[in-house]
Amino acid sequence: MPPPDSNLALSDEERKLLDRWIEEGAPYDTHWSLKPLPKSVEPPSGDSTWARNEIDKYIERGFAMKGVVPAKESRREKWLRRVSFDLTGLPPSVSEIEAFLADESEQAFEKVVERLLTSDAYAERMTSEWLDVARYSDSNGYQRDHERRVWPWRDWVIQSFQENMPYDEFVTTQLAGDLFPDATQDQVLATAFNRLHGHLMEGGIVPEEYRVEYVADRTHTFGSAFLGLTMECSRCHDHKYDPLTMEDYYSLSSFFANIEEAGLIAFFSFATPTPALAISDEKTDESLAKAQKKIDAIAAELEEIETAPETKANFENWLATNPRLDWPGREAWISFDEREGENFANAVAPDVPAISPEINKLVPGVFGKALQFTGDDKMEVFDVGHFPREHPFSASVWVRPNQYAPRESIFSRGGGADDAASMGYEFMLMDGKPTASWIHFWPGNAMRVQAKDRIPAGEWSHLVLSYDGSAIASGAKIFLNGEPMELVTVKDHLTKEITSWQTPSGQRVRQHLVLGERYRDRGFVKGRMDEFQMFDREVSELEARMLFRMQPTSPLLGTPIGNIADVELDELYNHFLATAYLPAMKTRAELQSARAERNRIMDGLEAISVMRETEEPRPAYILNRGAYDARGEEVIADTPSALPEFPEDQPRNRLGLARWLTDPDHPLTARVAVNRYWQMIFSEGLVRTPEDFGSQGSNPTHPELLDWLARDFVNHGWDLHRLMRQMVLSTTYRQSTFGDLASMEKDPENLTFCRSNPTRLAAEMIRDNALALSGLLVDDIGGPPVKPYEVAASFKPMEPDEGEGLYRRSLYTLWKRNSPAPMMVAFDAPKRDVCSLKREPTTSPLQPLVILNGPQFVEAARVFGERLLAKHSGDRKAVIEDAFYQLTSRKPDSEEARILADLYEAQRQEFDANPVEANALLEVGHAPVTLYENPREHAAATVVINAIMNINESLIER
Repeated sequence: MPPPDSNLALSDEERKLLDRWIEEGAPYDTHWSLKPLPKSVEPPSGDSTWARNEIDKYIERGFAMKGVVPAKESRREKWLRRVSFDLTGLPPSVSEIEAFLADESEQAFEKVVERLLTSDAYAERMTSEWLDVARYSDSNGYQRDHERRVWPWRDWVIQSFQENMPYDEFVTTQLAGDLFPDATQDQVLATAFNRLHGHLMEGGIVPEEYRVEYVADRTHTFGSAFLGLTMECSRCHDHKYDPLTMEDYYSLSSFFANIEEAGLIAFFSFATPTPALAISDEKTDESLAKAQKKIDAIAAELEEIETAPETKANFENWLATNPRLDWPGREAWISFDEREGENFANAVAPDVPAISPEINKLVPGVFGKALQFTGDDKMEVFDVGHFPREHPFSASVWVRPNQYAPRESIFSRGGGADDAASMGYEFMLMDGKPTASWIHFWPGNAMRVQAKDRIPAGEWSHLVLSYDGSAIASGAKIFLNGEPMELVTVKDHLTKEITSWQTPSGQRVRQHLVLGERYRDRGFVKGRMDEFQMFDREVSELEARMLFRMQPTSPLLGTPIGNIADVELDELYNHFLATAYLPAMKTRAELQSARAERNRIMDGLEAISVMRETEEPRPAYILNRGAYDARGEEVIADTPSALPEFPEDQPRNRLGLARWLTDPDHPLTARVAVNRYWQMIFSEGLVRTPEDFGSQGSNPTHPELLDWLARDFVNHGWDLHRLMRQMVLSTTYRQSTFGDLASMEKDPENLTFCRSNPTRLAAEMIRDNALALSGLLVDDIGGPPVKPYEVAASFKPMEPDEGEGLYRRSLYTLWKRNSPAPMMVAFDAPKRDVCSLKREPTTSPLQPLVILNGPQFVEAARVFGERLLAKHSGDRKAVIEDAFYQLTSRKPDSEEARILADLYEAQRQEFDANPVEANALLEVGHAPVTLYENPREHAAATVVINAIMNINESLIER
């Protein structure tokens, strides 16, 4: 019973129901939505003069049970208007209305439906509905709300509806297309569905907290969109009403956690959050293949040169000359011995000293002085180390760490750590282990190697990092005290540039090589550094050993190689190839150039965040109270215990989850889908809470019909065209919105569907309707988002487009999560910060004000009026009737025509008295005035048409 202070009470009907349940033995059954979908559902039998298909048989049976009668059929032009908007989001044209009215056969309805279902406008309409479900936005949300490039996924959705992709495939591809065998670019692109949540780029946050939030968002979206369950209610505790536990929640969320993503995206770069897909086309693929072929050919040529007998003969000749050890390619050599204030001498570039604040103290070093860093104060080395990822380089340094720490930056060049996605390259100690990283966006587009062993704390060690420019982990080496260290590959997926960090306004920052500190990272706290050198090439193993032995007072520059102790012949040969043999050096330079050519092609490709499964699942835990840092019991990826078990023959990843979800007998998937599409067509679902099929949601008004639709949907290949056809060709759909008065009193909520529900057009349809009828609509398919007039009045105003961008369908309007287009907001479009399965209509004075005053609508009325005035040679009566007919799909009656004629005359008189106002009205919008010469008449027609745009029948399906 409700507690006394809730002010809730059971109704008499509810009390009787409880009494009856107790009298029958109080049996407890599984909630209806959790029962498997029946293998078959037989529709009601018997003859009917009303029913046209199985849907009607179920609906008609409900009439008798509730004592209501169906409404009359809508007039044919009204049906056409309704079905055109429901299936395409656009109005029927005059020619389409006339052709339909002229064809009096029953097949006329079917012809219309087939034409609509195969139109591009149908695909756009279906996509518009799916964008709400997918929480699609062209920006990242949160405070910054920067724009992002996710529209290729939207275009994939359009294409899927154009092709009538089976719904199970549509769902599976979006959940797990990356896990398909030999996945295509489009299949991977589809998984951007999972990454359409907001992304945080504010500094000062805990990245792990928001990574957990992103996983939670994907889990909630999955639960709402496909299961119709409020999974979020079991995040902090077991669900209070449904059989969903915290263990269920975190087991399910584990499926969506196994990607390399960061909780904080880049503020200091425009790099796409990883995992990301670089979107290519056939021409670019050919260019990449050609570039890779060139790289492979040069690499093969280099290998031939290095193993050729001629090369070995040249090596023998070189040895006979008693060659000396030279050091080509040195860019910097800072001994830390020569300091003037904040300036430190760079022996390679005496005119460009390095700079470090005096708080970094000089201390005894390996040779002379060393610099002890605070960890918060850097040394900048100017004009050094500006290396793209294809450029080989090496660095040599003596270090004396003060302690072991999770991270200590030795040197780096990059935008910073977390809020720059760590773009750049960095050499650091991680728990005392030398670690080298080249990063586009951490962690999904990066290369990192790490030594297996620590270097000692409190002692001097000599480290050399060398890199061959291959962007492959095996191309990096680390030497400790002259000997190569055994390395572990941490990341080996670097496909994009590492040099483009900048502020959001495009300002270049932190361009120089930095020692001992890194922005938003942990520096070399109380660590000491001596004898730092950098080379613009990969040093040989011999050189790495000699750098360890080198002393500033007696450097091995010019030392005869034959005088160097314990030199191996292989070391000498590799050194010869690297520094003395011109054919190898020339070919190596060509290889670098070929890599640069390929890399610039890759860097030019736009990317989109997608899913890419990690090799090993990330450990998953129950998070106590839902807190990211309150880990409890460990769990494995699994489906809710109240639903069918996860199939043993499927992998425990998103692909296995998608196959579990689309099993033909799954209790929820097909029911939730057909209910949502029924809602789209009939304005209310059979279950009126599409997001909640649990015990706190509504029961289905027609449970047998829901099951029949779901089973028929599955049995016929999850065919959306068939489902839509069944609904819009039913007698139920043909009913008028004006029902029998007695039936309306018995069923005020229309739970029996004994009449059609009057439904206001969606925000997108209202705008698109005005554009279509005025002739302004640009019906191009797909492409980047556009900015119509109204974005200038957004919460964060933007500059509108010029030209065609002003007149695209609303589907393509730039969707800023924190600043949606005002017209969309006024007419109840959701922000799309979460999965939304139903728009809640409101009525407010802002809505008519938008249509009466919005530049898009005033311009549409102006252009529409100009066209009608030209068509009817200025005949006001004809203009009024034509405009009314196109905007409502019927002719005005005599009273309506009189009222509009009076308005026309009054406006003409107003503009005759104020011609400047007429001219001002006609200047609204970018479309030129070209067809009608009388501006005052034209302005009056504009006002009349704008008024018709605002009447009930222009905005509501009836």
